[in-house]
Parts: sequence; structure tokens; C-alpha cells
Amino acid sequence: MKWIQYKVYTTTDAAEIIGELLCELGIQGFEISDHVPLTPEEEKQMYTDIPADLGPDDGKSVLTFYTEGENKPQEREFYSTGSSLRDADFTPAPEARSPEELIQTLRQRIMEMQQFFPFADPKISYSIQDDSLWKDKWKDSFHPFRVSDDLIVTPVWEAHPDIATAKDTLLLIEPGSAFGTGTHETTRLCMTSLKKYISQETTILDAGCGSGILAIAALLYGAKSAFCLDIDPSAVTGTLENAERNHIAGDRIRAIHGNILEDSASIKAACPEPFDVVVANILADVIIPLAGMIRPFLKPDGVFISSGILTSRGDDVRKALADNHFTIIEENTLGEWISFVAKP
Repeated sequence: MKWIQYKVYTTTDAAEIIGELLCELGIQGFEISDHVPLTPEEEKQMYTDIPADLGPDDGKSVLTFYTEGENKPQEREFYSTGSSLRDADFTPAPEARSPEELIQTLRQRIMEMQQFFPFADPKISYSIQDDSLWKDKWKDSFHPFRVSDDLIVTPVWEAHPDIATAKDTLLLIEPGSAFGTGTHETTRLCMTSLKKYISQETTILDAGCGSGILAIAALLYGAKSAFCLDIDPSAVTGTLENAERNHIAGDRIRAIHGNILEDSASIKAACPEPFDVVVANILADVIIPLAGMIRPFLKPDGVFISSGILTSRGDDVRKALADNHFTIIEENTLGEWISFVAKP
């Protein structure tokens, strides 16, 4: 399928104004790239413990948006555009006009706006993007891998990996539907710990579920049920989709959108009872405050498994667990990451 990619090169001061003009022209999804430092709220939404390096702010911005190109009827299927926009929020611009006509209209609206808010004329370019050449290219970097002696994580397009034996359990994952693929060291650490504490009666809370890979692994290991939550609603959708791919019965898994740090009371009310295992593969700056509020979610003999922690932040998490009367019973490291298993 063909898409037309447009880029508007302007200043950070003018970027929002031009964005408003794009909306008036029917462009309801665009991306702004710049070097403006992230706000504390934006940093909070990032799933990493490594600060973003945006480089020095040079006052420049680039707006990127897409319209649909000329396609045959059978090609009118949507694929990810590759931008940072959520696919579900992407609305193509009106297709009747040519790229030249759209740019001319945009320039006319910019000239009108410059009478009230003077700013330099932006440079505007466009190019034809054929997603048949690249929409599946990212799959080359994701292959089946063994998590434990009897569990293999495999993408859905390799449902019968060569490395699998008759004794193996396969966890099918569609990485494009959510976030995590399980190849990250922190996820491996969590999975390895999970298996030790799973029985047929085990109930799991996965705080920050992402693609649902940890909860699904626990259920495949034999856990009774899993309750998942994430601050991103797309993660909830991805988790349930991946659970269905692995033939997990709907009454064994539930996923909700919520922030346990900001609304723990309502999330607790949604939980049927305390859990045997709480797992959080997030980052140190979330796990530290979480240690102070997770106890009501845990049974008295339950375990709290935390990961997503750089070894350089290990002491901070140890202190938070100790300050909240947790006893650390395991510490595991892999590469530059560390995970903890603690009991209340």
C-alpha cells in the first residue's frame, strides 16, 4: 500500500500553529520532532530507567504527517505508518487533492496566519512511501528464544520453531500489537523467578503488563488466574489479544487501564482478593513508591517480584523494600539489570 509522507520544517514556536492549520485541513494525526526537554509528566510516561538524550534544543521542529496514495482497491488495508502515533488514532487526510494541491493550500493558510503571528516560511516536502517494502522488515530482528528449560517465546509467524521439542511450551506473541517481546533481560529475569512460585492455585497481579507476556507465561506455567493493568489502554488490548493467541480462557485473565500509583484504591476495589504473586517489570522510579502501596494487594505469604531495575539503582530499590518491611529472598542479575523477589 502506498502512503504520501509530508514533512514541514519549521521552528518550535511555530510548530503548534502549523499543527492547528493541519487539523483545519483535515489532517487529524501528525508527529512533531524537536529537541525540547521533556516535562516531568512526559518522563513519567516513559518505560525506561535511562533518561532520554534529546540533544541541545536548537529551536527547530519537523512536523510529519501522511495521506493515502493511489492504491488499488485490494491494497486499501491499513498498516503501521512507522510514526510514533498510535495506529488507531491515525486518520488520513482527504484524498481528493494531490500532494501539490495540499501543500499549496497549506502555504496559503500559513501566509494568512503570518499576518497575525509572524514566523519564517517553513520548508515543506513530500515523498511516496510503499509499505509493502518495509512493513514487515522489523520482524527480521525477532526470533524464537528459550526462556527456561520448557518455555519458548515465539512470534506468531513462527508458531512451530525449530528449537522446540515435544516437552516445550510455546508462548505465542505478536510484538506489533503492544510493547514487550520478552527478549529484554528484565523480562527474562521476571519469567525465571515466576516459575518458582507458580502452582495451580496461584493468582497473579501484573502491574504494568505491556504485551501481557509475564501474565501469559504465568498462566501457561499453570497459574489459576492473572489480573493485569497498565497506564496505556493499548497495552490492555494487546494483552488480551496475546492471551487469546495462547488459548487462555477469558475467565483466567483480566486486563484494565489504570495507574496503580495514582489510583490504587479503585484498582484495589476492582481486584477480587489479594494475590499470591505481584510482578512489576517497570523501572526503579516506579517500583520504589510501589513498594509502599503494594502490600494490600499481596497475601501475607505472597511474593513481590520486581524488575526493570538498572544495577546502579539496586541499592535504592533495596532500601525501599526494606523501609516498607519487605524481606528480599532473591536477587538476580542479567547484564546491567537486577530483579528482586521479596516477601511482606
